[in-house]
Amino acid sequence: MKQRNRFITAASLLIFISGCSSSTGGTIGTESKGGPTSAPKVIVDTSPVTLTLYIATGIADKDVKNLIVDPVKKKYPHITIEPLIPGQGTKIEDLVTAGKIPDLIYTWNGDLGKFKQMDLLEDMTPLAKKNNVDLGRFEPVVLESITKLAEKSELYALPFSLNFNATYYNKELFDKFGVPYPKDGMTWDEAIELGKKMSRLDNGVTYRGLDSDQLGRMSTQLSLTMVDGKANKASVNNEGWKKLFETAKRVWSLPNNTPPKMMTFNGGKWFMEDKNVAMLTTANILSSLESAEKNGLNWDVVTFPVYKENPNVYRYAEAHLIAITKSTKYKDQAMQALDVITSEEVQRLSVRTAAKPSPLKNPELKKELGADMPFLKGKNLQSVIKDTPAPAPYFSPYENDSRGSVWGSFEEYFNDTKDLNTALREADEKVNKLLDSKKK
Repeated sequence: MKQRNRFITAASLLIFISGCSSSTGGTIGTESKGGPTSAPKVIVDTSPVTLTLYIATGIADKDVKNLIVDPVKKKYPHITIEPLIPGQGTKIEDLVTAGKIPDLIYTWNGDLGKFKQMDLLEDMTPLAKKNNVDLGRFEPVVLESITKLAEKSELYALPFSLNFNATYYNKELFDKFGVPYPKDGMTWDEAIELGKKMSRLDNGVTYRGLDSDQLGRMSTQLSLTMVDGKANKASVNNEGWKKLFETAKRVWSLPNNTPPKMMTFNGGKWFMEDKNVAMLTTANILSSLESAEKNGLNWDVVTFPVYKENPNVYRYAEAHLIAITKSTKYKDQAMQALDVITSEEVQRLSVRTAAKPSPLKNPELKKELGADMPFLKGKNLQSVIKDTPAPAPYFSPYENDSRGSVWGSFEEYFNDTKDLNTALREADEKVNKLLDSKKK
């Protein structure tokens, strides 16, 4: 990273942060001729700085550029955001060991605890207050999904976008087999029955009626975790996971509907590229569907299947976040950048051009989802984002580390090598063993 020359004249060092900026929701300005503005003045260094942004969860390169790098540079020419993609030698553990901790971390609320455990995060509330960042613009349930991960409700990150669950379907396959399209509000029972009608072998091609992608996606509407984050122990051997295991087995055991390989995250490929999956229940894949449509996929979308006893619960508050690391030397500049990225102006750009639901309260933003993406015109988008998410669970830093143990137990249950109760009990045992090894 380039050295920053701080020994420059006071006139070039300072800008005054005050009042409200319509473009950032933050405060940029100087004293007016009529007197000082009402907001407290903040002195900010405008020396050129480069902030490294560690990309810890999925986001398209074009979205990093258009929604993060470019808007910050436009508002603050002295701030450059440099994305860092983890790879061989550049995973967060490698960077910490080498003393090259990034300034910013892009992640999601389920993984935030991992970075906190590595002592990379701190409460950003005082920094937000110092820089006049209005935290009241965010949906409370989204902020809660962040603050509930802390012992004293500290705010370790700001939300950048929300995820959602939906059922995508291949209209051509339904037309081919003369089966009515899926509808909003389907229960899992109804979706499975429809999947049964669509699963078949036709002219040597196996068409799978319903793919649920993987267990993790299905678990979001039940707010399940594999580890009890507060007690730091396994949390699989319970009624919630029992329901999930049973539902997933019903889906994938339909005749001609078993995936080529379990738990591979390949559902999107099979649906969009191979076009042999009639319905895919998964997260927000709207941005990926443009190229799929150009390659002949005729698709639409309805709501994620629900459990009949919880007809309005599709998922918990699942948010992509950006955190400022506690070791960065450029905290004010980092908060300025986050103020821009989470401003209404940039959030509207994100909603309209990248189809990313916003964590802001403004209800008008929901109506604009994908408005500047012509291929989404006429799609049933409003129904899949109209719900209010349920509160997110308390995630353990070891949540994702436990995935292999739980997935393996499910496969044993699916293949009838273990009964349900044994599979759940052994999954708990394997997760607890993993947790014990982490404590040593």
